[in-house]
Amino acid sequence: MKWMYKTPGIPDELFIRGKVPMTKEEVRAVTLSKLRLEENSTMVDVGAGTGSIAIEAAHICTKGKVIAIERNVEGVELIKRNSEKFQVDLEIIHGKAVEKLKDMDAFDRVMIGGSGGELEDIIKLCYEKLSEDGRCVVNCITIETLYESIENLKKSGFKDLDVVSVNVSRGKALGRYTLMEALNPIYIIAGIKK
Repeated sequence: MKWMYKTPGIPDELFIRGKVPMTKEEVRAVTLSKLRLEENSTMVDVGAGTGSIAIEAAHICTKGKVIAIERNVEGVELIKRNSEKFQVDLEIIHGKAVEKLKDMDAFDRVMIGGSGGELEDIIKLCYEKLSEDGRCVVNCITIETLYESIENLKKSGFKDLDVVSVNVSRGKALGRYTLMEALNPIYIIAGIKK
């Protein structure tokens, strides 16, 4: 299936899903806007899950490169299947982010969606590997991870932190009415390497 649009927001139901968490459509759109991707960007998606963010990024970075790192075997398989479905080229890396990031060349953008409990080390490594003016975006669902992300981004040297809370409700038909059903709120934190 060829996705015909340049704007983010592939409907959730078009992705092949499993038991691996997936960033929802509206959150993906905000996350991608905070990454400030260009067509020649090299972007890394840490804790890529089903690959939804990496796949949307690949539609923008058509002359660059998108790398998805995922430690869960089911997630790696879903990323492969979804990248084939949406006809995008991704470099898919299976393993723990800390180990894999150490061996990588420099990149322009990084999105951290999962850390496996190694957020501090991942943020530190991302700062080292990011090019000048590179952007790091962290998505998290708990207040504790929000706090930890902000502290570690500052400690690592990221500047101009931008923190947003995204609360999305979707309309659901209930008879002749529409009920707004809330999704879990997500915190999105972006920082720049200067």
